[in-house]
Amino acid sequence: DLYPDSKSSVPAFEREFGYPRDNRDYCVFSFEPNPKFEARHLELQRAYEEMGWHYYPIIAGASNAEGNMTFYHSAFEAEAWETGFSAVTPTTLYGGNATAKTVKIIRLATWIIDEIQDRIIPNMPHSTHFMEPRVIMKLDIEGLEYRVFPDLLTTGALCNNVHFLMGEFHYGPGNHNYFPINVTTDGRHVLHTRKDGQRLAPQLLHMVDITDTCMTRISLEDDESYLEDPHEYPTPNGTVTAS
Repeated sequence: DLYPDSKSSVPAFEREFGYPRDNRDYCVFSFEPNPKFEARHLELQRAYEEMGWHYYPIIAGASNAEGNMTFYHSAFEAEAWETGFSAVTPTTLYGGNATAKTVKIIRLATWIIDEIQDRIIPNMPHSTHFMEPRVIMKLDIEGLEYRVFPDLLTTGALCNNVHFLMGEFHYGPGNHNYFPINVTTDGRHVLHTRKDGQRLAPQLLHMVDITDTCMTRISLEDDESYLEDPHEYPTPNGTVTAS
C-alpha cells in the first residue's frame, strides 16, 4: 500500500510469494555502499525487528571481488536519495565534479553461496498460505552489473539459488556517460561505449535463457518507486511512527 505506483517490484513480490502472506516468513537483505544511509537502514532494521520481521542491511557495495572500491559523491548528493552515488568514473558522469569515498565491497556471488544456498528453512511458517521457499533479487548497481553478472553465472550463484531477478543493465541512450567501464578488476576487458554494453548484456542474459539447469527467470525492469519512501515505520499495535 505504501508504493501504489510500483510497476514491477510489488507485482513481482505478489507473483513470487503469493497473497495473503505473513512478513515474518521472509528474510530481506540489502546492500548499501553509501554511508549517508547507514543510520536509516539501521532504524528500519530496529523497527522491523519489533514487528518480528527479518531485515538485514549490509553496508557495503556488491561487486565481483572482496575489498574496497572508490565510489563518488556528486552534485546529486543534495538530493534526498543521492541517486548519483556510484563507482562510475567521475570524469565521465559528473564532469570531474565528484568527491571520492572509499567503501567496502563484497563479492556477491560468494555471499549468495555462503548465506543463501544452504540456509536453514523453518519447518513451520507463520502463514497458512504455503509456498515453496523462493529467492528473488533486485540488481540495480549503476554499471557494476557488467562485473557482477558474469561472476554470478560462472560460479552458479545465480542459476542455483535465485528464482527471479529483476534489475537493470545500463546501456540505454541516457547511460552513455557511464562508460568506459572496466569489466574485470585488472582492466583487461573494458566496455568503451554504451554500444559495447548494449552488445554484451543480451549475450549474458541469453546464457541464462539457454541453460536448462538454470532456475532463474529475469525481467529487466527498473522500479524506483521506493524513492518516495514516506520515512514512516510500522509498529506492532498497527500504528505508524514517523522517523
